[in-house]
Amino acid sequence: MNISSVTSYKQNNNEPAFQAVNIKYLERAKKEIANRGGDITDNLLYCITYDVFFKTIPAQDGVDTLKAIKDLLKDRDRSWRNWINELIGTCKQIAKKEQIEQRREAKKPKSCQ
Repeated sequence: MNISSVTSYKQNNNEPAFQAVNIKYLERAKKEIANRGGDITDNLLYCITYDVFFKTIPAQDGVDTLKAIKDLLKDRDRSWRNWINELIGTCKQIAKKEQIEQRREAKKPKSCQ
């Protein structure tokens, strides 16, 4: 199932580009921020983490998407940013596990694959 395209995202020229931002969720965050007076819904964050947990999107894409959304909320309430930081940490742990699994699979002899 293809959620949406993933691309490099740069908010402005002074900030580094994120490597793999899920455009569907980033656009949804921008729309929510515009419609809700600068806030997002918790449903958006639940959807991103759900997709990471159930491997609909790679964990690193989830991390980069959450970081991009966090940057959009940099002037907002600290509680949102703290929650996003916790989700980023969780997604990073999942990304590390995915990398370990990929390395194990790559090291298996071809007769085991």
